[in-house]
Amino acid sequence: MHNLNIKKIFKPHLLLILLIMPLVVSAQERSKEVKLATSILEPYQKYDVNEKLTGLGIEAIKCIERNTQIHFSIDIFPWKRAQELVKLQKYDGFFVGSKNAQRGLYAKFVGPFITSYWDWYIKQGKEIDITAQGLPEMKGAKIGVVLGTNMHQWISKFKDFHVIPNESSKHVFELLELGKVDYVLATEPMYLNYKENNKEPFNSVVAKSKPLGIYLGHHFIKRNPELLKEIENSIAACAM
Repeated sequence: MHNLNIKKIFKPHLLLILLIMPLVVSAQERSKEVKLATSILEPYQKYDVNEKLTGLGIEAIKCIERNTQIHFSIDIFPWKRAQELVKLQKYDGFFVGSKNAQRGLYAKFVGPFITSYWDWYIKQGKEIDITAQGLPEMKGAKIGVVLGTNMHQWISKFKDFHVIPNESSKHVFELLELGKVDYVLATEPMYLNYKENNKEPFNSVVAKSKPLGIYLGHHFIKRNPELLKEIENSIAACAM
């Protein structure tokens, strides 16, 4: 029986490689995980009857996950906070959102993967006249909109209106139903989600085409350009 000399068989540099290999694999696995922040904004992100996260935005993210080797971890916050966490570089990205210049200062829009329009909603029997900018002609109008959305930021720039934000798209439409606002600025999926349990229909007029996608922080992209390419390459297959 021979006594094997381990030192002779495994040279020092080979031993070092064997020791660091698990660390390299672990680092690669961590780099494949993308931390996303979002909010409950029906029907894009919502909980089903079993308290499971679902919705149009969630399904789009799951589709990207299936078409790549990337794992997305998702945490829920108020919408404005979700965006702020990416700006503070505490999260890699947020979803779903449409393009605006302010978000572009700290993150890159990747998409679109959901076709979306901003619509004006008004009670039946009433009319809405829209300017070339996509704004109601009625000065001083009370406008309901979802807090922290791109729609909220856009309409707040115009001082001719009284903007009434709310965190829930359903509550925004309830304000219209109760006559507490003159118009609601929302997307059709938001309206259809509200309409599921409410009989009163509203008239609508398109204001703008604003497709939705995912925003990835510039800090994340700088460290992970290959993951950005993977996500971008999978977008077309996941578009809705």
